[in-house]
Amino acid sequence: MGLLLSLCSAVFVYDVSVRRVPNRLLLAALAAHAGGMLYTGHGIGGISAADAMTGGLIGLALFVPLYAFRAMGAGDVKFFAVLGVLLGPAALIPVWLIASLLAGMHAIVWYLQRRQVLTLLPRLGQVAQQVTYSAFYQRLIERRNGRAGIPYAAYLALAAVMVSSWQHW
Repeated sequence: MGLLLSLCSAVFVYDVSVRRVPNRLLLAALAAHAGGMLYTGHGIGGISAADAMTGGLIGLALFVPLYAFRAMGAGDVKFFAVLGVLLGPAALIPVWLIASLLAGMHAIVWYLQRRQVLTLLPRLGQVAQQVTYSAFYQRLIERRNGRAGIPYAAYLALAAVMVSSWQHW
């Protein structure tokens, strides 16, 4: 659980702040997971090596077509495949559904803010304006170098931690 929580925390911060998922981070997580599997004989939550491989392949198979149609970034696809390796195939659908719900809510708020609908709700519009014009947010925008979009990998990270926590209970 420590590896998953560390990975998901780092991916969340990277994706929210700069809209990137570093390959080094994903490779380090895979290497640590493989080392743990060699040492203990099983992965996170007791998954087998076969389940880890199946999860990774299913993760790629589900998201590569979305990348091909430009509906998803490469970092999101790679991170989902790594989650498949770490959590196994049974966790992928719940992770995907939860992350998609969170990303959908983000998209709705983003759309409403762009259309200035939030200004019709005085307090919410005021908060949105304060965030948009804050120095912190402006620095984030600069760090992204023009990369925009919804931080789907961040939502995958949140969902993975939620699903993994539920599985442990």
